[in-house]
Amino acid sequence: MDVKTGVAEQRSEPPADKLGIVGSTVAILRLLASRGKALGVNTIARDLSLAPSSCYKILKQLQSAEFVDFDARTKRYTLGVGVIKLARRALDPVRTFSIVRPRLEEIADRHAVAIGFWRRTSASRIVLAGFVEGSSPLRIHMSVGQRLPILMGAVGRAIAARLDLNEVELRREFGQLRWQTAPSFEQYVAEVRATRERGFAVDRDNFATGVTSVAVAVGDYGMSGILLSGQCQEGFIETVGAELVEVAKWAEARLGGDGEV
Repeated sequence: MDVKTGVAEQRSEPPADKLGIVGSTVAILRLLASRGKALGVNTIARDLSLAPSSCYKILKQLQSAEFVDFDARTKRYTLGVGVIKLARRALDPVRTFSIVRPRLEEIADRHAVAIGFWRRTSASRIVLAGFVEGSSPLRIHMSVGQRLPILMGAVGRAIAARLDLNEVELRREFGQLRWQTAPSFEQYVAEVRATRERGFAVDRDNFATGVTSVAVAVGDYGMSGILLSGQCQEGFIETVGAELVEVAKWAEARLGGDGEV
């Protein structure tokens, strides 16, 4: 039943060649991304209902722009590095991370802490647009491109404070969050209020058990220092929080209040 339904849905969509050059190009890139393996021109054309000659021309244009790679031995295509370059730029369109990265690296080296650089992409989501690894032998790693609900973790509390969300707005978003160890709503609200007062937010073992993070928000961006909770020495949270606040102030003066160059 499900298989038949899926086939019907596919047939209800217009063939790729009915979408024009742009639609066909996007369809080819999506197909290569979804298959995860090299494909020949005839396979691509057949799967997308494209004329082989049209498909071949588009692939050659994509190859010249480095959006696809061509293996002359197998006669097959895969995604190219041009796609990666676009994806990285999409994560941080105005390259804010490259501006603040040197200062974040100083903090990471000084305190052996990893630092995530987050960008607000919608009213409900943030994406990891940059990451700096600390010098600790027990390292935390996060993948650039990872998406989270906007109010999750320490960076979520910092963003909530920055946006000055009221309790009704907070409750609506809070109900959609999935924590490893969930704080109560009352505790979360109190922590957002504390963030407004001191300038930085803290998450202790809520987002991930055994992980502590300290975060600030500036414009559409957030910066979070991340460390294993067992490695947090006395004064760590206050020290890293204060240094991130200074970076946020510097960035706001450099980038403008909206976080854009």
